[in-house]
Amino acid sequence: MNPNTNPGGVSFAEAEADSKEEALTLAFEELGVDPDAWTDETFQGIQETAAEELGIELEDITIQILSEGAQGLVGLGGNLPSRPARVRVSIERREELLPEDILDQIVYLMGIDAEIYVDDRDDETHLTLETPDAAILIGRHGRTLDALQYLVNGMIRRVSSDSERRRIVVNAGQYREKREDMLIEMAHQLARRARATGREVELEPMSPRDRRTVHLALSDDEDVRTFSRNVGQGRAVVVAPRDRYVPDS
Repeated sequence: MNPNTNPGGVSFAEAEADSKEEALTLAFEELGVDPDAWTDETFQGIQETAAEELGIELEDITIQILSEGAQGLVGLGGNLPSRPARVRVSIERREELLPEDILDQIVYLMGIDAEIYVDDRDDETHLTLETPDAAILIGRHGRTLDALQYLVNGMIRRVSSDSERRRIVVNAGQYREKREDMLIEMAHQLARRARATGREVELEPMSPRDRRTVHLALSDDEDVRTFSRNVGQGRAVVVAPRDRYVPDS
């Protein structure tokens, strides 16, 4: 038997015995399965027991049968030796990928030294970057920060099987708080304009999060209503007098 772990996090072991089933159990035991764990001696049953004992999925196990083995034969030249069965088992141990680890790696590749602070709020996880280079991470109108947030959320969706994945919010230099305060003030200013002119006012295209901030800021205003117009990156909030405009459903 020969257990090893390569730099990619894949552990493997080889074993030989009279049958491939016995060789398989020996290889798994070398990888950490308790010898008393076996209850099903079939090839598939051994794999399922090993996966449960090791806390991994069946798809994380790769088995190579190096030799099926052969019984010894009696020939004219005398007894031919038997050949043992030999198998090689590889298992991939997947570590949980955390959003802060993803963000830390991206920021590192950008050449920026930053501390990341994690704060779970309701259904969101806020990742706050503390660094003297916050302006670089924020970018013009917060576009770099939004791109970082998009990347982290996208990578988490790809690697996570959790049906209740939390939304990741990336922040730096208190940009999100300042942006929210600015949007709320702007929303009230545009509401006053809509009331005074009797006409709708369309804001610049915004992210879904910013649009939501404007909608919530004016949700209790009895004189105006808000709705979104256009699609994709051009989607924008419209503020209109409540008694003069009814948006399409």
